[in-house]
Amino acid sequence: MRPNLHVLLHNRVTRLLETPSSTKLATPLIRTVEFADENTRGDAGDLTALGINPIVNLPDVGKNLSDQAALVISWSVNSNDTLDNVNNNATLRAELLEEWKEDKSGPFVGSGSTHVAWLRVPPNSSIFDVTGDPSSGENSPHYELFTVDGGFGAPTGTGHFISIGIIVVSPASRGTISLHSSDPFDPPIIDPRYLTSEFDIFAMREAVQSARRFIAAPAWNDYVIGPVGAIANATTDELLDIFIRQNAGSPAHPVGTAAMSAKNATFGVVDPDLQAKGIMGLRIVDASVMPFITAGHTQAPVYIIAERAADLIKEKWNLQ
Repeated sequence: MRPNLHVLLHNRVTRLLETPSSTKLATPLIRTVEFADENTRGDAGDLTALGINPIVNLPDVGKNLSDQAALVISWSVNSNDTLDNVNNNATLRAELLEEWKEDKSGPFVGSGSTHVAWLRVPPNSSIFDVTGDPSSGENSPHYELFTVDGGFGAPTGTGHFISIGIIVVSPASRGTISLHSSDPFDPPIIDPRYLTSEFDIFAMREAVQSARRFIAAPAWNDYVIGPVGAIANATTDELLDIFIRQNAGSPAHPVGTAAMSAKNATFGVVDPDLQAKGIMGLRIVDASVMPFITAGHTQAPVYIIAERAADLIKEKWNLQ
C-alpha cells in the first residue's frame, strides 16, 4: 500500500486547498464540473449570478457536454432458451452467479451481447445536404448496433426475446452542466440536449431502420415472431421520430465539459498536459477533458488518459 495514497469512499470533496504538491481531480464527469464551479473556477458570469465570487474565469467549464443517445428495440422469439430465463428467475440467477464466482464459467462469463456492428449513414443521405458529417472521418461509424439474447433495457414482460441496442456514437448535439445554487450539496442542472441536432435524429432513425432490416433477414424467419411494444406502431418517419424521442436515453458516455485545448488557446479548460488553465498544480483526469466524444464507448479512452496522466505526473516529480 502506498503511504501517500488515500482512498476515501462515500465522501464528497467541496473545496480545494493550496498544498505544496499538485492535485489531481478524477471524478465522475458530472461531479468534475460541479466541483470546479463550487471552487469558484468556471464561468465568472454564471458564478456571480449565484452569489459566488469567481477566482478564475473559465467560461467553458460545464459547456460542450457530449453524450451518445441510445435506444433498445426488442422482438419476441420462438424459443424458450434465452437470457430471459436468467433475468426472470432470481434463484437461477443466484446459482449462476455462484458458478461464475467459483470457476468463472457459465452465462456470466459474457456480457449478453454476442454481436456488435459499427455502421455509417449512407454517404448520399439527404442529411448531408443540410449539415456536415460529425464523425472523425469516412471510416468512423455514426451508430452502433449490438444484439442481446433476451429482453434488454425497458421491461418487455414475460416471454422470450431478442433485443438490439442502438447508440448514435458520433453525435452533433451538445449540452451543458451548471450549478443550481451556491450550496455544494445541491444537485447540478444537467441539460444533455439529446437529439437536438438534425443529424442525430436522422442517424437514430436510420439506425432503427437498419436494425429492422437485420431482423427481417430470412435467417430469422422461424425464430423472430414480431416487435414488442410501441415500436410496432412506428410505421412512418414521423411516428418513428416520436418513438425515438420518447424512448431514447443515455448509455452513460458523457464527455467534454472540461475540454482540452492548446496551451495558448483562449477556449477550453485544460491544456494537453491536463493542467487546468489559470490554476497552478491542478490536473483533471477523466472523460470531461475529451473535447469530442470517441466514436465508440469511452471506458478504454479514459484508461488511456489516466495512463498518460500518470506518466506526466511521474515526469513532473522525477519518478520512475
